Amino acid sequence: MKKRIQHLISAFVLTGFLFMAFGSDNDKTESGKASSSSESSTNSEKKPDVEILKHDATFEESMDSYTIHCRVRNNTDKLINYVDIKATFYDKDGNIVGTGLGNAANFAAGAEKTIDVMGVDIQNCEKYEVQINNQF
Repeated sequence: MKKRIQHLISAFVLTGFLFMAFGSDNDKTESGKASSSSESSTNSEKKPDVEILKHDATFEESMDSYTIHCRVRNNTDKLINYVDIKATFYDKDGNIVGTGLGNAANFAAGAEKTIDVMGVDIQNCEKYEVQINNQF
């Protein structure tokens, strides 16, 4: 268990470094209840390069952690080398109770994939938002 937590912390540190190094492009935000799933609506506007199609969260009580499974699509005709998703968790009063990050590399043109976003030590969460953070 101790090794698992050390690996998890290492992953968060690496993701945090990448976030700080490459800045933030907030392309799209999706919201959802912590225990429910959500699907994005379609409209006639130009689709973003990386689109969140749907997401749902699972809670691991032993670590007070959430994993949000985000189904995303590369709407471009080019390989996207890296993409990350940020989650923000809120309590019933709208206060932030935690954040989480997830990422993927080598996202093929036109492809869909699931990116897991993890938030650790999240307590009193009532809802969350996910957004595409960086892509290049």
